[in-house]
Amino acid sequence: MPNDLHRLRPAELCVAQYLVRGLTNLEIAAELGTSPATVNGHLGTIGRRFHASSRPARAHAVLASGQVRASAATVPPAWFTEADKRLLSALAIHDDTYAIAHAAGIAPASTRRRIRDLVTKASADNDTHLIGLAHTWGMFEHAEGSSRVVSEVRR
Repeated sequence: MPNDLHRLRPAELCVAQYLVRGLTNLEIAAELGTSPATVNGHLGTIGRRFHASSRPARAHAVLASGQVRASAATVPPAWFTEADKRLLSALAIHDDTYAIAHAAGIAPASTRRRIRDLVTKASADNDTHLIGLAHTWGMFEHAEGSSRVVSEVRR
């Protein structure tokens, strides 16, 4: 159960549910009948609560906290190599390209291309949706303050 610092308010939970599906601020605003600025404000609060500035890291944080459930996958689980899993794990917990590259053990110059390749391999809409799908497929184990990709997808 999340502590009070990480507990999301109802409006933030609504925004987070759409975030983990990979929707843009404009798409979330349209779904909720609010403005993109309001959505951006809620995403900012979510980021501050979880110390996460990227959309994938915010999606991972709210999913890992148990406050938002991953949506049912519309695509079957992708097969990932160990290098793919390291990159996926790094994307979930780091906010910037250099930190992701360092954690994944890849060159910073190739990081964005490698993430796009993972998105394509998983049939995800974008990198945030990729994180949501990985949670749906049961790919993450959570320990206090960290997460890692499990070796086999849980069925």
